[in-house]
Amino acid sequence: MSGRLRPIKKGQIILYQGEAAWQIHRLETGLVRAYSILPGGNEVNIALFGSGDFFPAEVMHESAPATLFYYEAMTDCHAEIISQADFAASQAADPNVAASTAKRYVGALLHINAMGQATAYHKIGHTLRYLAMRFGKPLTGPGFVRIVPRLTQQDLANLCGISRETASVELGKLKESGAVTEKSKQYSVHMPSLNKLMGDNITLE
Repeated sequence: MSGRLRPIKKGQIILYQGEAAWQIHRLETGLVRAYSILPGGNEVNIALFGSGDFFPAEVMHESAPATLFYYEAMTDCHAEIISQADFAASQAADPNVAASTAKRYVGALLHINAMGQATAYHKIGHTLRYLAMRFGKPLTGPGFVRIVPRLTQQDLANLCGISRETASVELGKLKESGAVTEKSKQYSVHMPSLNKLMGDNITLE
């Protein structure tokens, strides 16, 4: 499968809710979020897409006549633009499609679980764990995972639905515990420690 490669700047709206779309994006690099805007004006995050992911799902599977959400680049990205026909052919030929689709589905449930936590501390902790499992790279030390996309505190606050100031305070607590470290906007997580702090032991194989 080969399509046109498109550079996308951080903060750019790639697709608007209700937009008629006939092409599919495959992320080569970067992070994209899907979100909706509630009647009161608040945003609610629906899903995250990283390297190797396809979107929008409603176009991929021809399940809606227009996009259901907004799609925004959270980082600078590069995406391959492909047709529905090329996408369908590549999926039929790839034996790993079912496994990768299941992993993204479980990841989406973990993100929903993070958003539903009662406190900002647990929202941040569960979100970082989700990001580490979904977009992480194992490090040399046992249990350590680096979240590949670089994220600001405002990015994390947006993902959790809290203010940047609150995110900063709660991140500070997680850093003090040793479960989370950060350097140049790149977060690393010690999964056993974070699991203990969050009160469970979820893994995503």
